Amino acid sequence: MKKRKLGKTDISISEVGLGTWQMSGDVWGKKTEAEYIQAIEVAIEAGIDYFDTALEYGNGYCEQVVGQALQGHPSVVISSKIPPECDEWSAKPQGNIDDYFSPAWISKCCETTLKNLRRECIDILFLHTWNVAWGDRTEWYEAMVKLKEEGKIRAIGISVGDRRASEANSHMEAGRIDVVMAVYNILEQEPEYTLFPMAKKHQVGIVARCPFSSGALVSNWTSSQKFPEGDWRGLWTPDDWVAEQVEMVDRIKPIVKNTDLSMSAIALKYILHNQTVTSVIPGSSSREHIRKNASVAALPNLSEEILGQLQQLWLDGKIHGTYNGGA
Repeated sequence: MKKRKLGKTDISISEVGLGTWQMSGDVWGKKTEAEYIQAIEVAIEAGIDYFDTALEYGNGYCEQVVGQALQGHPSVVISSKIPPECDEWSAKPQGNIDDYFSPAWISKCCETTLKNLRRECIDILFLHTWNVAWGDRTEWYEAMVKLKEEGKIRAIGISVGDRRASEANSHMEAGRIDVVMAVYNILEQEPEYTLFPMAKKHQVGIVARCPFSSGALVSNWTSSQKFPEGDWRGLWTPDDWVAEQVEMVDRIKPIVKNTDLSMSAIALKYILHNQTVTSVIPGSSSREHIRKNASVAALPNLSEEILGQLQQLWLDGKIHGTYNGGA
């Protein structure tokens, strides 16, 4: 497994990491704790050394599972995310940041996450949503710097919302952010134009989430796709969401049909072709899928011709960003 340096920090992580939302035990269906732990162990065996979780996932349950599974692996890198205190995930421009991420809330959540993860230090701590209107506020940053000085976190991050890749750019330009997490995949190429140039200029790490567009790129859905009871994709999404995803994926298939790569490999290779990306975090609780995703690092890159054709689809508006379960 290849590693990439996380911006200007001293942290290096596997270019394919593991997102653990599917281990929350709720909105992705439920497995046993033993199955989740086995999945994480498989990831380590496959060379993955970066694991992302969040306090919101299963109301702390996912962090606890990750902490238990990784307690014997102190060298792996873990990131987690602080939820908004007001529980409003798509912050409106008039929303007051004090209701979302007050210094006291940031400190409290950090302590809870440290306890859940069974660690004395969190490698990367993200704020789990953001709003461009908060560009002039720095109290949140001062709270995070204090946590750094206390040795409780190593890097400061912001996870920006779906289709809002550039919303934290002002803080990135001011040098307050070490890493940004954003939706970036074949269907959502906007970060290449609105986020990555700034990140490259200021040596900010990029973690790419939702590489499979919530499953659409890899699951052979039909327009009448039904999801298991309780699955967030059947609860939170617009009525035309599945049909729109299927239509866009159908435009991609003719371009990649003659490669020897699976759709999951193509999706991950598209993301990793951009060297501004530090790591991509496909989420899974399946041992088979985790092994398959980790193996992509050793596969050949996509050709410039295929990359160009996929990018042209986005430039022409034939594929575009979509809801991925985030703020």
